[in-house]
Amino acid sequence: MLTNPWLRYAWGSVDLLPALLHQRPDGRPVAEIWMGAHAALPSSIEIGDREVGLDEFVEGSPDEALGAEVARQTGAHLPFMLKFLAAGQPLSLQVHPTRPQAEEGYRREDAAGIPLNDPARNYRDREHKPEMLYALTPFDMMCGFRPVEVISELLKGLHVPDLDPIVGHLDASDPAEALRSALTALLTAEPTVQQHVTAAVVASALAHRDERPEYSLVVELAESFPHDIGIVASLFLNVLRVEPGESVFIGPGMIHSYIRGLGLELMATSNNVLRAGLTAKHVDAPEMLRLVSFASGEPERLRPAPSGGATVFTPPVTDFALWAYLPAGPDDFGTRVSLIPPASGARIAVCCAGHCTLTCGDQRLVLQPGQSAFLPDADGAIEMTTTGTVAVAYAP
Repeated sequence: MLTNPWLRYAWGSVDLLPALLHQRPDGRPVAEIWMGAHAALPSSIEIGDREVGLDEFVEGSPDEALGAEVARQTGAHLPFMLKFLAAGQPLSLQVHPTRPQAEEGYRREDAAGIPLNDPARNYRDREHKPEMLYALTPFDMMCGFRPVEVISELLKGLHVPDLDPIVGHLDASDPAEALRSALTALLTAEPTVQQHVTAAVVASALAHRDERPEYSLVVELAESFPHDIGIVASLFLNVLRVEPGESVFIGPGMIHSYIRGLGLELMATSNNVLRAGLTAKHVDAPEMLRLVSFASGEPERLRPAPSGGATVFTPPVTDFALWAYLPAGPDDFGTRVSLIPPASGARIAVCCAGHCTLTCGDQRLVLQPGQSAFLPDADGAIEMTTTGTVAVAYAP
């Protein structure tokens, strides 16, 4: 059984994770529960009569934990981490780096003498951070750029003269250059200019909120982040909903912000986040813009592949994949189902609803909602029965 750290960021939901855990909300937001071996905030695992960090266990017994081949490829590090993510209000407007970008940024900030725990630090490790989101409730997000002509139409529809220069940038013949120049002009403008433009956009969106849902979102964002230029930048982004049991993949460089909902977030073992708005945390718009992929499009919706009654979501990276079981309908919850999860490699199994029983030889472990277990490669095949939603993250 894993013991996992909780994070109470301001954007977290007051009730989504307590409801999953069958606990009474205490009025404070719960944003994330981390399951993994990131050195900054590792889970812990029981070894005999003591608890050790999962990172310590993996590094001390890499062949047992990961399998010899994965241990060789990763340098004895668990290549993925899993989170419960509960958004009660929008997260920061953000992107994640590629591995070369992370390595370069990490070295640069080390050379500048910026401590790892400094709030102004952008790169907290050397790893890339591709990620996927598996929805447990309807999950709303902003992700990827709208077509340039749609962005231009939305900005013009607000009839805000201060937006005319931004609209002018969008007239460039090359769509990628149009996006780059328009968003750069917006996010790097002087703070007083940003506040003036944001106030005018919010006032106009409030007057026109019944005309388009995009303007309603502007008004909603302004309630949490008044005067934040990310409110205006939201008009550049696609808004989509991921239904329970569906998953999307967000690669490095794809600009995004989660809005609301509960899901499992699976990613490479990294905590590198570059932000440019909709947050009280450190913002580094120039550095974020340097990493952004300026191409219109939505995130990839991962196609589920059947696997013995469950489904497998395989993103276009080698770090992780997700095996998941979601009862087909309300009448199926509570029905005991036997399943065959991935049989090798390092795995993290997590119960999301009902209860789940894991059996390995003569050992048996029951997981209640919110509980998770680390399954090392050495354990081999695991027998699983569940009465609700369960997922297993693994390195394919």
